[in-house]
Amino acid sequence: MSKLRDVIGFEVRRNLKKKSFWVTSFLPPIIVIVIITISVASGNNANKTNQQQASTFTQTHKLAVLDETGLINKQELTKQHIIIEPTEKTGIAAVKSDKISAFFYYPKNVVNAGIEIYAQDQGISFSSSYSTAATQLLKQNVITRVSLLAKNSQIVQLIQNDPTVTTTAYKNGKQTNGLAGIIAPGAFMLAFLVLLVLMANIMITATTEEKENRAAEILLTAIKSRTLILGKILSILSLGLVQLLVIIVPLLIAYVFFKSHITLPGGVSLSHIPLDPKVICFGVLFFVGGLLMFTGFLVGLSALFPSAQEAGRYLGPAFISAFIPIYTLSYIISSPHTLIVNVFTYFPLTAPTMALLQNAAGTLSTTQALISLAVVAVSATIAMTFAMRAFRYGAMEYGRRISIKELFQ
Repeated sequence: MSKLRDVIGFEVRRNLKKKSFWVTSFLPPIIVIVIITISVASGNNANKTNQQQASTFTQTHKLAVLDETGLINKQELTKQHIIIEPTEKTGIAAVKSDKISAFFYYPKNVVNAGIEIYAQDQGISFSSSYSTAATQLLKQNVITRVSLLAKNSQIVQLIQNDPTVTTTAYKNGKQTNGLAGIIAPGAFMLAFLVLLVLMANIMITATTEEKENRAAEILLTAIKSRTLILGKILSILSLGLVQLLVIIVPLLIAYVFFKSHITLPGGVSLSHIPLDPKVICFGVLFFVGGLLMFTGFLVGLSALFPSAQEAGRYLGPAFISAFIPIYTLSYIISSPHTLIVNVFTYFPLTAPTMALLQNAAGTLSTTQALISLAVVAVSATIAMTFAMRAFRYGAMEYGRRISIKELFQ
């Protein structure tokens, strides 16, 4: 037991001292935050610019309109210095001859035919402004007409703004949590996939470093291969938790100080996230079991090769199997009992991700969860046994790859 503790302590300290470990820990969340910030800022700026351009369009551009719907007030067009063209051809000709900046044509059946815009090319940024201005012009006139005819003010308000929607869902006569119930179990699925990506390099190099440094045979004279591999696997999980904390701590700070101000999609507030004990328990078990299985498999795989570079070639298929269930999300939500969902739920390399997805979506039954957990537990045990055997036989092979057949001869 003391040697196992020594191995775990040595591996953890060795990796914590590496700058690359902290770079890979902090860089991904920083990149994600920067990307999201830039994306949101860019989107807001584009919308703001688009709205500003559309609102000042009639003042900065010479426009012409042909309205066959009869919905637009011609007097308002005259007040805004917008030309009323007699035909579509004259409007298009005016644009071509640079007499006007844009010509908006509203066909009689505008709902089906749509608005036609003919305009001067002023760059990509103005293309959306043309359509926004044309749409706003028609909508403003429609709203004005409706407000004059309608006796109920709610009609005008509904045309101008969509009402807020509050959804209360029930299952088997009991109220469910809706979108809010996805947050907590979904976090386990997200954390599982993030750690797989972040810890991939450590998993692959866990045993190849000793082989490349010719230190494997020295280690095996003092420590049993079982103790060494088990210590490496547990140290990798410990390092994974450190990297997870790097991501979670900022989120917890945001939750503590800003939970009442942050609203997630669907109107979900951070202050009202339900924590179902059974769902959380399954999330923890599949998270830990899945990591043990993949860690054991990848550590064993790396032990078969003389270098990390050669072992890394087989990293892709392992990752693909972990990420494939994400593409069946529509089946999980609409048809959770289809064949592909069941196959992925019980196939070892896809079971953790699929079970975590179903657990988040609320489609994972207790029976399915227990069977899938058994598959993951057995697979994790086999993966760790494989890692121990692979290191025992591959530790001395510095120049060639060990085949699977050789392990069982």
